[in-house]
Amino acid sequence: MIIKARYALVAPGDLRRDVQLETDGNRILSISEGYVHGAPPCDIDLGNAVLTPGFTNSHAHLELEFCQGQTSFNGSFVDWLQHVRDLKKQRGNQLSTFPLDSIRQLAMSGCTTVFDHHTVDLEWDRIELTGLRHIPLLECFEFNNDDPDGERIRNRARFGYAPHAPYTASLAVARTCRRLATEAHVPLSVHMSEFNGEIEFIRNGQDSEIQHLHELAGTSNEHFSGTGMSPVQFYGDNGILDEHTLAIHVNYLSDGDIAVLQRMRPTVVYCPRSHAYFGHPQHPLLELLDAGINVALGTDSLASNDMLSPLHEASLVRDNFPGLPLQALFSMVTRNGLAVINAQHELGSLCTSYIADLAAFRIPDDTADDFDSVFGAVLDNGRSCLTICNGRIIHIEVSAGVQVHG
Repeated sequence: MIIKARYALVAPGDLRRDVQLETDGNRILSISEGYVHGAPPCDIDLGNAVLTPGFTNSHAHLELEFCQGQTSFNGSFVDWLQHVRDLKKQRGNQLSTFPLDSIRQLAMSGCTTVFDHHTVDLEWDRIELTGLRHIPLLECFEFNNDDPDGERIRNRARFGYAPHAPYTASLAVARTCRRLATEAHVPLSVHMSEFNGEIEFIRNGQDSEIQHLHELAGTSNEHFSGTGMSPVQFYGDNGILDEHTLAIHVNYLSDGDIAVLQRMRPTVVYCPRSHAYFGHPQHPLLELLDAGINVALGTDSLASNDMLSPLHEASLVRDNFPGLPLQALFSMVTRNGLAVINAQHELGSLCTSYIADLAAFRIPDDTADDFDSVFGAVLDNGRSCLTICNGRIIHIEVSAGVQVHG
């Protein structure tokens, strides 16, 4: 397949003009700039559009798509979480086992890879047929379980593991998930330092809202009395974090957290619109980046967001952090999240021999001819006219000016 476009954002800071990209099966065979003598006719002519790598959504809960418009935040994160649990119970745990609307949102945003947290078995075969690179992580709870059945957890997992959070999954559950993930060479994910009550509970063993949450769920753990540490330090000291771990949110930093993150090297996943939904103060994004910590972006779920688009998240980051270089932001929605699966050297850029994951976006004719302006136009558009994952078209809008030949 040969695709032509006015521009290509090949990698951070690398803008190509009048490009022709050729794929061979599921790999990029070549990408050339300018007129190529003797080049064969193209299959898809995008005209005044820009090619980008496929985007990565590093944190989602696709099974919660039914929550869209069904939740509200009253100032208590624990109340909100309990409401989501109640909604799930009302459905008898018959959740969105084939979350088609969520998958369509991802494909239309140019997203080709999603790290998805699930608590039930999804319709794996139907999801695979959509062509999206879906990376499922089994979410585990049981704060009162100090002797988890590792074989049962292994049998329930489709791919990776996600002990939910230090205040909802016991340390024994987290350690079991860590061991299983390490043995299988798959990623692990954990929500951490998401709200102040969590930090206080892990440090002192006391938080009235979290204690009430456990009472309602029947998961109180009489053996837990606090650790004297922040969630980041607690999981760091117990070997839960490593370079194959997604540390979700990290909305708050305690003294000493940066040093732990630098030492253990997890990927921190910032979810900007979910962060704003819950009214948190400014995220410590710049402090994390200045410390050399790998940061990626995620959407969280439709229970705290209005769409599942990495570009939607990136546009809010651009607005909230005007001093952040757009090259860094580009990395946060392309290759940074791929480090936990060691795929950053074959995905996340438009390079020869890389896997053919890409998207295309229409841009205004008067867009300035530089990386920041072109990527800014992509952020302003936000909707792909063509999305290809693993060499296969998973979304196309012919009405958007895409010319398909042959």
